Amino acid sequence: MLQRMGIRCVAAIAVVVLAVFTHVAPAGPPDVPYDRQTSAVPEDTPEIIVFLEPGANAGQFAREHGLAVKEALRSDPGAFVLTAASPHAARTLSRKLASSDRRVRAAYVNQRTHYVRLAFVPNDPYFHKDTPSAGWPGQWHLLNEYTAGLDARVQGAWNRDSTGSGVTVGIVDDGLETSHPDLAANYVAGDSWDFGQNDGDPNPVYADDQHGVSTAGVAAARGGNGIGITGAAPFAGLAGLRIDFYNQTTQMFVDATLYHSSGSNTNIKIKNHSYGMSYPYVGAPAEVSALATSAAAGTIHCLAAGNDRGYAGQDSNTKDLQHSPDGICVAALGSDGKYASYSCFGACVFVTAPSSSVAGLPRVTTTDRVGEAYGYNGASDAFPDPDYTSRFGGTSSAAPLVAGVMAMVKQVQPALNVRFAKHLLARTSDVVDATDSTYSSDGGWTTNAAGFRFNQNYGFGLVDADELTQVAVLYSGVTPLLTESTGTVTVGAAIPDNLPDGVSRTFNIAGTTPLEEVLVTLNVTHPHHGQIEARLVSPGGTVGRLISRNAKDADADLNWTFCTNAFWGETPAGTWTLQVADVVSGDTGTWNSYAVTMRMGTLQSARAPRSRAPAAPSLRQSRH
Repeated sequence: MLQRMGIRCVAAIAVVVLAVFTHVAPAGPPDVPYDRQTSAVPEDTPEIIVFLEPGANAGQFAREHGLAVKEALRSDPGAFVLTAASPHAARTLSRKLASSDRRVRAAYVNQRTHYVRLAFVPNDPYFHKDTPSAGWPGQWHLLNEYTAGLDARVQGAWNRDSTGSGVTVGIVDDGLETSHPDLAANYVAGDSWDFGQNDGDPNPVYADDQHGVSTAGVAAARGGNGIGITGAAPFAGLAGLRIDFYNQTTQMFVDATLYHSSGSNTNIKIKNHSYGMSYPYVGAPAEVSALATSAAAGTIHCLAAGNDRGYAGQDSNTKDLQHSPDGICVAALGSDGKYASYSCFGACVFVTAPSSSVAGLPRVTTTDRVGEAYGYNGASDAFPDPDYTSRFGGTSSAAPLVAGVMAMVKQVQPALNVRFAKHLLARTSDVVDATDSTYSSDGGWTTNAAGFRFNQNYGFGLVDADELTQVAVLYSGVTPLLTESTGTVTVGAAIPDNLPDGVSRTFNIAGTTPLEEVLVTLNVTHPHHGQIEARLVSPGGTVGRLISRNAKDADADLNWTFCTNAFWGETPAGTWTLQVADVVSGDTGTWNSYAVTMRMGTLQSARAPRSRAPAAPSLRQSRH
């Protein structure tokens, strides 16, 4: 059965007090930031903007009225800025000119104005720390007051009014409460469907249909309405795509994946999938095909990496949806800046987002089923407002947070698709837990031959909505996908027992376009494939693990396609080495065959005005 990837916990943390700032320098005088200037009244200057009739001589006109020509407007050859003796003189003369001189079409004082760049500033009562009362965590995952930067960095994007406006996020889950006071305003009925009841009402059906209500709130609860909380994308649309988890079928998931994001209707641009298989190596070919079809139509799918660390399915690369190159696999980061205790890892993990972690650390505050009868709030440690909860978490919360961020990016860059989004994430995500050297990380943070840093616990790092929304407009898209494959290569070699170096084979690749994902299909006969490890070595010397050993995984044989992001941006041309090893004593097996596919493409730059173009982004280093 597919499981909803939620997790429960309780604690308290703080959230950063909102401070408006911008990344476009200079923002204003050092003592009065541009966006914080409070005067609403324009100030007169000694200048007049005069629009003259065709053929009128500006110099002669100015002399006649005791004015001096300062400059012409570039937009109108008959419009000029003229300077008077004082602001008072300018104001008085501007009122007279249009009626007293036939050469004047219009005249206005050239005032010192005080427009501000529009910014979303949440006024939602549970956004900050210690709300609704002391000890409650607030929405630390959006703005972290305890440890600055350990959050999704939505602040800067909000300051530029990147709020997901005009973008619809589909929540593939157990329901969306359409009348919830913090979801109703963003609900898009025309793009919603219940695939269990086969009708247009995505509301919860069973008592424990609560998961989707909370994931929807993380992605796109209505912000700035003075109610409850805000989502990452507070003005994005929400489409409820309900699955009946008690009677689930392949058809439901295929239909929900394709619905209004393929064919002639692509209204839903972002979809969130906070569910997955708990067991490894369970094929889902129809669902994977639907994901590929929808991604090809431009929809961005965010998938929870899973909550199975310490169990048989702890490596996300053994999950058929999560390792698809057509989705974005999202792991979870605790408020302590380390991977969450439950979060799956693997070479297919692409990015990390804040969520709950071990006991004693805060969970995520979000929307809950309306009223006290249903939802995550229990008899003890219940959130004071029964329509909300501070007990949500898991990769179920991390994924919709990234989905909300993707809606913000899609707003500013309409060309965004999953490949484009991945290129941006690889360049802007931030290294966290820089000294991580756990086994699950595959040796900690590794810098590949293209300069990208990757860690199997975190992918390319912590999502940064601020930089994503800035960098996205510097590019127009991605080059068409190129692939090069070895085809199926027969090996037929015994795998030595308990030998870390195992068996190796080399192959050559000719392509020179930078890499995206690398897909490796392995066929192995072995009594316990949890004893198998596999690694790939690039021509540039980067070593990346494809599959990790796992004593909890005791099933036999292996025929699976693994996905790795570790070689992102490298030039594939040259000789590669593929290694398969049995790292536990007691059993032996045979490596039957392999096939490798290189996926290649690169970002295309957009032409930007010289005076406003920020410097090209560099690969990010550790922020903490």
